[in-house]
Amino acid sequence: MRFSGGETFGRYVIESLLGAGGMGEVYRARDTRLGRRVALKVLRKDADLSEDAWTRESSRMLREARAAAGLSHAGVVAIYDVGDLDGTAFIAMEIAEGEPLRALIGRDEPLPRKIQVLHDIARALAAAHQAGLVHRDVKPENIVVSAAGAVKVLDFGIARGLDREVDPTGRTLEVETNESSFQGTPAYTSPEQITGEGYDARVDQFAFGVVAHELFEGELPFRADKGPAGLIASILADEPRPMTRAPEGIRALVQRALAKDPAARFPSMDAIADELALFLAAPAPEPHPAPPPPTNPPTPAAPRARRALVVVAALAALVVVVGVFLREKPGEGTQAPPSGSAAPLLKVAITDLPLPATESPEARIAYREGVQALRDASWTTARAAFDRARKADPSLALAHLRYAMVASDGDDLGTAREAYRRAFLLRSSLGDRDRSLLEAMEPFLQRHPPDFVEMRRRLVLLSDRYPGDAELVYWQLAPLDQHPPAELLALTERCLALDDRYADCWQTQAHALVALGRVDDAKRALDRCFDVSPAAFDCIFERASLEVREGRCAGLEPIARSWITREPEVGRAHGFLAAALYGQGRPDAEVRFVVDIATQKLRAAGHKRDAVVFACGFAAGTGDFEGALQIAEDAEGAAGDIDHEAEPAARHVLLLQELGRVAEAGRVAQSFLARQTASLRSRAAGCFGNPEPTFRDAAHRAGLVSDAAHAAWRDGWVARCAAQGPAAALGAWYDAYAVPASTPEEAREALAALPRLGSRPDGVPYDRDRLAAAQRGKVRFLAGEMAEALPDLVQSVSHCGMLMDPVIYLQNQRRLGAARESRGEKGLACEAYEAVLSRWGEAKDSITARDAARRVEALGCEPRRGP
Repeated sequence: MRFSGGETFGRYVIESLLGAGGMGEVYRARDTRLGRRVALKVLRKDADLSEDAWTRESSRMLREARAAAGLSHAGVVAIYDVGDLDGTAFIAMEIAEGEPLRALIGRDEPLPRKIQVLHDIARALAAAHQAGLVHRDVKPENIVVSAAGAVKVLDFGIARGLDREVDPTGRTLEVETNESSFQGTPAYTSPEQITGEGYDARVDQFAFGVVAHELFEGELPFRADKGPAGLIASILADEPRPMTRAPEGIRALVQRALAKDPAARFPSMDAIADELALFLAAPAPEPHPAPPPPTNPPTPAAPRARRALVVVAALAALVVVVGVFLREKPGEGTQAPPSGSAAPLLKVAITDLPLPATESPEARIAYREGVQALRDASWTTARAAFDRARKADPSLALAHLRYAMVASDGDDLGTAREAYRRAFLLRSSLGDRDRSLLEAMEPFLQRHPPDFVEMRRRLVLLSDRYPGDAELVYWQLAPLDQHPPAELLALTERCLALDDRYADCWQTQAHALVALGRVDDAKRALDRCFDVSPAAFDCIFERASLEVREGRCAGLEPIARSWITREPEVGRAHGFLAAALYGQGRPDAEVRFVVDIATQKLRAAGHKRDAVVFACGFAAGTGDFEGALQIAEDAEGAAGDIDHEAEPAARHVLLLQELGRVAEAGRVAQSFLARQTASLRSRAAGCFGNPEPTFRDAAHRAGLVSDAAHAAWRDGWVARCAAQGPAAALGAWYDAYAVPASTPEEAREALAALPRLGSRPDGVPYDRDRLAAAQRGKVRFLAGEMAEALPDLVQSVSHCGMLMDPVIYLQNQRRLGAARESRGEKGLACEAYEAVLSRWGEAKDSITARDAARRVEALGCEPRRGP
């Protein structure tokens, strides 16, 4: 008999029936011990089963459910409890909010959304496979998509563990062979399951292919019009129906996943997810009609598919019916959206959100301090506060989540990701709003590399549900460089309309105004930021950055000192002070003292990359090349994250090239490329500031890569970027042509490539214009276009950030001197050469310094005494 509402089952109180199948039911229930709602799956004894068969079935389900409980992945429904009560097996699991994927099939959904859903399903199945579990019943009914776009794979109830360990890379798979291997739903069952020849994780891949075909085409890939027997015959003998509504690359992917022979499929679900990630990074073209199906009978399948059909009994599968979003009670972290257009908008500042429940006064106080610090644009304070809160109460999910969000600003992304995973495991304690925020942040905090596009899409949907919530608008701003300035400005205006004391939104507004050329308005926005939060870290940072950009080193110094007075533990404040002192030509000992303080505090705060920038920059900027090389080399293996190791590795290569050690630079680059993961390759999605072309060029110059292979790689990389639009094409030009160019021939080749990409070399985001000017000036100088090079070279050395990039800065000072010399401007040429020698005059191995010294002697320049 089924349970009724109000009945109890152990510690669970039944609330309502969610779904039922041949062997049991799924109820919405309340866990009285932990005070959370769960989906309670109860396995009822089938009257047709013998006692022994029932015992085996229930034992198997419990065994595999316990194994599935070990999974910790955002795309897999969490299992909270497994057991047997009075002879009834049960599983208590997370309630997945949303609608079954079945509801999306046949619906006119955007192409990127379909690909994203498939990508997330593939990642969830890959996580299960690496844990040694095969789902065996992948189908639309067992996949739920929330309104925010989060995907959940349900019902590992018939999942089967592999007897032997699964290779964690997913490249090799062990096979399970026993009499009960054929379970699941016939339409999604692989040929090897039907014929009873054993199976491995690739059976899920076949079912995934069926789901993908259905999602795009609205129908199954095999004939189902002649009943179960006809369907099984079609799976074994027929080729899948042609796909007509998907891009060519998706068709090929699905066709491979549906291969009759498991060996012809992908090596793992991770491989499928990686393929789909490329479509998300570079939007796929519109589908073209597929060729008409052949008029001849289908080609016979592989030999084993021609064997006699296995007669399959009807399968009893429990279908989980998932309800729409649960509404939390007031006070559980929810904010009810307006009921109609005339309803007043309820504005909610981040400090107005309900505090999470905790029995620890220390955790509550620290959490409240962290939230206030977020509103005050002081993330360093917020990070420390949330860390104290989560240590005082390790069960405080929201403290872990917020710590992950602010720790992502540091360089040790592993710390942020681990905090997110802790929050994910504790998510049942979160209210609707915060649980949805957790899901929205998953593409940023769990994917490698972060998927900001998907994060913003989820945040937009969540913000539609809570339109007065200022924080949900603020996080749509991230990252700043992926928004046009006008769009940034509009978002900040929306944020400030909801909370005009949200300091971070004032800071971002200033950033957008500078990009739009409205510098005075930007300064007024920063003044307002200081009004609402006198110690706003982000706003002081933005104000200091303005001084750096405009080359006012003397103006930067008092700002940096004031910042240090307010926040003495902030390493970036000391870093800005060091830049100001170096830019003004202060004694090296004075600068070194401040640099040492900055690097110590930056490392302590988790900003390892920034610490390397200042320490390595000072050593290189004062001619200590061996010291700079050692700093970069030591940092390469200690950054904690492959993307952040790219920064010291790139500096290492640049320093070696400046010293003429081309072969050694090539080996460093090749070593880094060998260590890199798919994350670095996928960073080409941004196509601006990508380090991979630099490393590949260095390896090529060292003779480690052939001319043909390097040219082929570069052409392919640039083409992928160009397909994303003019901005990405321009970024590809800088990274793949301008940055590596070091000879007149390469410079002319770079300039000739611009028209093919349909780009203007100066159409770059404002926050990258100085670096872009440095590369443009170099290329034009090498190509002999001195008149065109001169403005770029002047811009590239007219700033106060030379401590951060001393090699590029001093190389362009030397080029500026040569450009001045070619125009007969001896005094200005000598001034530029002497700027190089004042820093590198004692560095005998420096190519740039040697050339500057030779030119100074030839011109008869008057010697300078200091920088």
